[in-house]
This record gives sequence, structure tokens and C-alpha cells, in this order.
Amino acid sequence: MTRTDSVDVDDTSTWPADLADLIARLARGIPKAEIKRLDSASDLHNVARELAQYDDQVREILAGCLLRTYHATRLLDYEVEDVRKLGLLALTEESLDERVDRAVAAGFIAAADVAVMRESTAVVHQPSHMVKHRFGEVSVVTSRQPLAQAWPRKYLSNWGGEVRQFGPLWTDAEFERIRRIGRPSLIVAGIDVSTPAAAGSGRELVFDFIGVWLGLNGNGVVIHHAADIPGEQIVDVCHPGHPEYDRHAHFPRS
Repeated sequence: MTRTDSVDVDDTSTWPADLADLIARLARGIPKAEIKRLDSASDLHNVARELAQYDDQVREILAGCLLRTYHATRLLDYEVEDVRKLGLLALTEESLDERVDRAVAAGFIAAADVAVMRESTAVVHQPSHMVKHRFGEVSVVTSRQPLAQAWPRKYLSNWGGEVRQFGPLWTDAEFERIRRIGRPSLIVAGIDVSTPAAAGSGRELVFDFIGVWLGLNGNGVVIHHAADIPGEQIVDVCHPGHPEYDRHAHFPRS
């Protein structure tokens, strides 16, 4: 397969044939009595933990392919163009300040509010050992299923990103106008899960492919991608009115 091939965890028709063969074989090896008791990929992970040994093989099969992933956020129009051109950039402390400075220069945030913006971050409100893992990565989910949960609404409704959503800016009504700048944006990005940058995930990918194959719930994991995701790997940036966005009825409309 070439690097332009897109693999969608949720759509078995996009899976490479050797991946589909592996997943089908592994699924057949799970006792039927166990399958009947399964509801989610997490259950599968718990009762068939030995299948984790196949995760490296799954990632090797997908080497050079782009696995479809999702990132929920809120963006100003010029930020949308940046994502399309430059991609999703791993977070740095410098970029937190640069993003605010740019929004001030563009007239979206008053200079008088910069101080509270600086104070309303995880850097200020969390211990350093908890904060450090938030930088140097881009968080994406590998399936649409997690998007059905409540958490995406927070990031689609509030500008600034997860690390900024701390302190008075996110609790005081007077700052609602800052939180609501920009547009809700569901970014679809392709990543090569065989690379070291994509190694960090909450559960081995093999369980989610098997979960989809078996028709289970709870598929999809967060990948903490420890590098930029370049612009050529951005599949789309979706807003209200886009079919990929509108399939999630609980997403904010503005």
C-alpha cells in the first residue's frame, strides 16, 4: 500500500487484506461463550489480554498507511487555514502564548484580558509533573465511537485547547465571549501508527480492530502523537454543516 491509502478503524472495507485476515483469525480464536459476554473493546482487552502481543504486527501491517483519526477543537478562521497548510503541531509552552498574542493582534481578544489568559492554563493550575506530559504531543482518537461521548463538546465549545481550560477564564461568566471565539472544528488527520511518534496509546490498537470486527461498543483509543502531524496528512477540517461533523447530533452548532 502507498502512504496515500487511508485506513478507517470503523470501516472494515478500508482495511488492508492482510490486516483483515489477521483480525478475523484472532476473532475466531476467542471462545464463543466469551464473545457473548463482551460488550466493549475494553471487555475484550480484559478477557483476552494475550492478544496484546499482536499489536506490533497490526502496526507493522499499517506501516506507510494513514490511519484516520479525529481531533476536536475550536478554531479562528486563520487557524483553520494554518491547520490545512501546516497540520496539527505538537503543543509547546511558547505556542500557548503565541496563540493568545495572535488573537489579540487580530482583534479577537482585548489586551486587557491577556493577563487572565496567561493565568488560565494547566501550567499555572497543575503540578509540573502532571503538566509536562501535555506538551510535545497532539492527542487524537482512532474511531468515531469516542466522539459520541460528552467530552468533545467541551473542546468544540471553548477556544484555546485543553491545556488552557483551567482557572477563572473557564468559570467566570464575564469571559464567555473569549471562550466562544472561533468555530467548532472536527479535524480529521491521517497518521502512520507504525512510527515511534504514534506509540503512546491508552490500549493496544489490535483490540479496537477486533472490537469493530465483532460489532462491539467502546472502540477507539487516544493516541498521544509525539510529533507534528503535517498538513499533507490533514484529511479535512469539518464544521457544522459538514456531513462528518453533523453525524454527531450532540456537537455544538456554533
